[in-house]
Amino acid sequence: MATTLSSLHLANLLEYAACKGIDRSALQRLLYTPDADRTDGQGRVSRNEYCQVWEQMLQQSRDTHLGLHYGCFLNLKALGLIYQISLAASSIGQAMRLLDDYLNQTFSVVSLTSDIGPEHLVITLQSDLPEGAVRRHILDSVLFLMYRELGVMIEGPVSEVQLPHDDLSEYRRLCQSSVVRTDAHRLRLMTGQVAGPINRRHLQQIETLLPVFLQLLDQSPNPQAPFAHQVRTMTLSLCAPELPTLDQVVAQFSLSHRTFQRRLTQENTSFRAIADDLKRQLSHYLAQGRSLRTQDIAFVLGYSSPSAYLHAVKKWQSHPDGLSV
Repeated sequence: MATTLSSLHLANLLEYAACKGIDRSALQRLLYTPDADRTDGQGRVSRNEYCQVWEQMLQQSRDTHLGLHYGCFLNLKALGLIYQISLAASSIGQAMRLLDDYLNQTFSVVSLTSDIGPEHLVITLQSDLPEGAVRRHILDSVLFLMYRELGVMIEGPVSEVQLPHDDLSEYRRLCQSSVVRTDAHRLRLMTGQVAGPINRRHLQQIETLLPVFLQLLDQSPNPQAPFAHQVRTMTLSLCAPELPTLDQVVAQFSLSHRTFQRRLTQENTSFRAIADDLKRQLSHYLAQGRSLRTQDIAFVLGYSSPSAYLHAVKKWQSHPDGLSV
C-alpha cells in the first residue's frame, strides 16, 4: 500500500475534531506542516500523521465509538462523493468499482474485497495497520461511511452490517440494518440490489440539497453560543440527505440528553430551535427551486406528512425572521 493519503481525509478529521470541541491546535502540532492548507485535493499526508491524529483524538474525546460517530459525521461529505460517482456510473456494480479505485488512490489505509454469491454480495474491509484501537476506529468509520453511501445508491436497505466487536448496542442504535458479530468489518447486500440501477430519486435530492448544505456550513459561528454552533454544524454534517434525529446528534457529543439540553439552555437556545431554524432555511431554498415535490421536501426535513410540513411553512411565514442561534 502507498505510504500517503489525500490531505482531504485529514482535513475532514480535523473538522470533526472542531465540531466535537477537541483542541484542534494540539492535533495540528502533531503534523510535519501544521499550517498547511489541507483542503487542496492534490495534497498528500503521511499515514503516520493521520494515525497520530486519530490516537490523540481518541485520548481527548474519550469516545469509545469515535469511528462509528465519525463515519456518521461524514454523511454530508459522502453526498458529494456519491453524486460524483453516480455521474460516472450506470449501475451499482460500476459505482462499487469506482469507490474501490477512490480508496486505492486517496485512502491507502483501507482496502475492500467483494464476494458475489447467488443471493448476496459481501463487501469486506481490510487494513494493514497494526492491530489496535486506531485501526478498529478507522475501519468502523469507513464501514459506516460506505453503509450510508450504498444506502443512498441502492433500492432498499443494506441487508446486514457485520462487525468484530462484542458490544454492538451503539451500532444497532444508529443503524437501520441488522448488525451482527463476525470476525471482520463487512456489509452484506442482496445480489439483485447490486445488479440494479442507481437510485436516481435520492440523487436528485442530493443534487438539489448539497449546495445549500454547504452554504449553511460556511456561515460564520456565533461567538456567544459556541456549543450551539457545534450542534448546528454537527446537525448539518449528519444530513444524509434527510436531517438527523436528536438521538443521532446527542450521540456525537458523548453526553446525556439532559446535559446536552442544559448546555444549549445556558446559551439561550435548544435543539428544537436549532433544527427549526435549519428547516426554515432549507424550506425557503427548496421552495424557490421547485425541483422537489412537497412530499420529498417533507421527508428530507423530517416531517411525518406533507400536511405537517405545510403547517410549519405557514408558521414560518407568520414569523418571517425565524429562529436563529
